[in-house]
Amino acid sequence: MAGILVRFRSRKVGEVVKKVNYSFQYENQTSDHVKVWLANPPETEKQTLLKEEKRSPMQEYIDTIGNRISYYELAPGEQIDASYSVELKVGGAAASLTEEEQERYTRSTAMIPVNQVIEQMAADVTEKASDNREKAWLLFQHMIKNYTYKFPVKARGVDHFLQVKKGDCGEYSFLYASLCRSLGIPCRVMVGAFAMGKHQAHVWNEVYLEDEGWIPVDTSMAYTVRKQLWRFFFSSIRTLRWRNYFGQTENQRIVFSIDTEHVPSPAYPEGKDESDPYETFPLAGQSFAWGKSSLHGTIPYFQPMYFYYQADKPYKLKRTEEALGSWEVKEAGEQKKLLEVRKISGYLALFLALVFLFTSWEIASILFPFPAFVYCLSFWVRRERPLFFSIASGFFGIISLLVTLAFLLEFFGT
Repeated sequence: MAGILVRFRSRKVGEVVKKVNYSFQYENQTSDHVKVWLANPPETEKQTLLKEEKRSPMQEYIDTIGNRISYYELAPGEQIDASYSVELKVGGAAASLTEEEQERYTRSTAMIPVNQVIEQMAADVTEKASDNREKAWLLFQHMIKNYTYKFPVKARGVDHFLQVKKGDCGEYSFLYASLCRSLGIPCRVMVGAFAMGKHQAHVWNEVYLEDEGWIPVDTSMAYTVRKQLWRFFFSSIRTLRWRNYFGQTENQRIVFSIDTEHVPSPAYPEGKDESDPYETFPLAGQSFAWGKSSLHGTIPYFQPMYFYYQADKPYKLKRTEEALGSWEVKEAGEQKKLLEVRKISGYLALFLALVFLFTSWEIASILFPFPAFVYCLSFWVRRERPLFFSIASGFFGIISLLVTLAFLLEFFGT
């Protein structure tokens, strides 16, 4: 294993800090050698890498926008194990953009095209706006009103999303970036995951505004919270009001990589012959074979890895872990303890409810309100759907109190 990297930074006034633990594993389950490019959590205005431990790469480099990429070559059966401790922050000072950054985050690419159609759409949506913040806000509203969240997707790319108007978080983010860039507003795509356990992949945007710096914008979460809140009702994610996803996040997500279309080092091998019998997927207007294709010599995105399978014979990817690796992101500290209490109380409440349902055992119904109260209270303490769970906590709290008083009266009365 490589050495441990530890970094400490002084906190700025107004910052809210949270730590998460992130682990990653990838095993070469193919019959031939595999080249792997792995994105390590980058340093951003809202994310700091505190500790890292992983297998030593053959090569490691930092690209022009801050992504730190580790390169490996794995024989069949070999694997990569990595673990990270990451600090997440809310707040901090605004940073200025260099000319190179300004150019990069307003450019047109295959994944984030800026063309006449996009330019006209953005101009129509923002014709009454007076500054970039208002333009970015109107584009945010436009995305939520006119597109529907749907996963999985049948194709990936802005043109396809414009046509079907249904897509996942990636499609929302790519189109939003295209619209912002067409107006000269710097916008980047953030690829990562929620701190909710295994996988839980997510993609969102950050927009650069003068005097504010990079601010988060999450159009797909805004849509689901506004129109499909049931998706998160019992989730450990602290959902915000839909409007607040313009400028805020719940601070429960980690960034794997910044933006799209990364130039790999070493260079990605030449693209496959179209006659090769590999399973393909429509991506940015081309027939794309994951693990055998590049996007004009670039890696489309890191979530959190990309690979190249060297064998000529087809290899069919059967599971997510074979294409992207396996990862887990968990909250640390007090937040983690609250989730453990929730898990125990939830299972206990469910067990007692089932026991009463199938046996009519009266003791189970008497005991049920106590773990149910703790379960609902944990949501309220973590500020997850606080209105509903404050009412639910109060309901089960009152019942628990009445049950306790009845027991005490009966006990001391005898």
